[in-house]
Amino acid sequence: MKFFLLVIAALGFLAYVSCDGCVQCHSKTDERCATDPLNILTKDCATNSSLCYTRVLNGYTIRGCASDLDNSTLRSCNNELECLTCTFMEGCNRQIFPQYRPKCLQCSGNSTNSSCAIENHAYSKVCPIYRLGDKCFIRNSQRVANGSFQRGCLSTAQANKQCIIDGNCYTCEGHGCNALLANDTLIPVARDGAVTVIISLTLVLACALIHLLL
Repeated sequence: MKFFLLVIAALGFLAYVSCDGCVQCHSKTDERCATDPLNILTKDCATNSSLCYTRVLNGYTIRGCASDLDNSTLRSCNNELECLTCTFMEGCNRQIFPQYRPKCLQCSGNSTNSSCAIENHAYSKVCPIYRLGDKCFIRNSQRVANGSFQRGCLSTAQANKQCIIDGNCYTCEGHGCNALLANDTLIPVARDGAVTVIISLTLVLACALIHLLL
């Protein structure tokens, strides 16, 4: 009985995954959609079409069947930085998009003896949020015991309200450029906690209001 259940499950899986379908995902809910699309299985399109698309919208990567796009979006889906369609092979939309997407070392740990702090030979990874001109960053905070050390993409840090103010993080341009060791003097001590950012923004708005009143 168990064998037959396994056979049925296998047949159901094969029906779900198509040999000529498209990768269908959104990096907002599955980061692999942007960073590791080769490991996402294809699915059949509702219209039995093999025309697939990949696009970037508000920094997120979206992949799917071209038949799901509205006519206006489909007509303009011919830009290698924003949206492209393909139909030449199974899962043709599972390549990194855009092709030359920024890559950075990405990890976190304490500032003293974590692998993130003391090792700098790790492979750089594709940035999960796409932003033209994105940079890599290193953030070293001493707000907790042993400190907090992070490497990653600036777009990701700023989405988490970090590295907003210049001087709180080390930033650089180029694949894997954020490889400095934790004790490097080029890395500033971060003072950009969420409360600090809110206070700074409040002060800026207050100064602007006073200027208008005067």
